[in-house]
Amino acid sequence: MYGHPETVKFRTMKSNNTNEKYLTTGSGGLFEIHIKGHLDKSWSEWLGGLDIELVNDGEMILSGYIGDQAALMGILNKLYNLNLAIISLRKTNHRK
Repeated sequence: MYGHPETVKFRTMKSNNTNEKYLTTGSGGLFEIHIKGHLDKSWSEWLGGLDIELVNDGEMILSGYIGDQAALMGILNKLYNLNLAIISLRKTNHRK
């Protein structure tokens, strides 16, 4: 299931697509996290400086640079503690 010990597989639960993306423990980069729910922009600093884009359908997209897997897990744990549902997570090559 995990392959190399420093690699974690992420698979979206929203589709049956078997395309898998890999994040290594040392890999930082630009990420987009699609969330069900809204937070105002004042939460940005608490969420690691991520940009917050509100979407009309009661969802939001967090985007920006995340330094490594530990920082990513910290953000995901914060969202979990706020009872916000994560719709998708993806690593991107560009900033919105």
